[in-house]
Amino acid sequence: MKILIIDDEGPDRKGMAVALAREGYQEVIMADTAEAGIEMTKSFQPDVIFIDVVLNGINGLDVCRQIRDLPDFKGKIIMITGHLDAVNAKHATSSGADEIIEKTIGFSNIGQTVRDVTG
Repeated sequence: MKILIIDDEGPDRKGMAVALAREGYQEVIMADTAEAGIEMTKSFQPDVIFIDVVLNGINGLDVCRQIRDLPDFKGKIIMITGHLDAVNAKHATSSGADEIIEKTIGFSNIGQTVRDVTG
């Protein structure tokens, strides 16, 4: 399974990658900007993308919409946020996300979330 992480916070990107590796996911790449993430989506064709809701420049929800509009993208999108509430969940769903999760210590919820969205 190919996974892309789009997050402008280095420690969060690395933490997610480590947590995914611990869960057995080895094909993980990371983007530190929205623009890089969109380009990587086109070339890498990930099965799952994690997008931080709050990014510098383009909002993560807008990135989600742009990726959903790509003609060849068939993967799942999981939004990640430091503060999960009903408003964020509604916005994530309306932007085309399959799931939204809260950033947790050690990203302990990340592996189960991938399994949930990929069935």
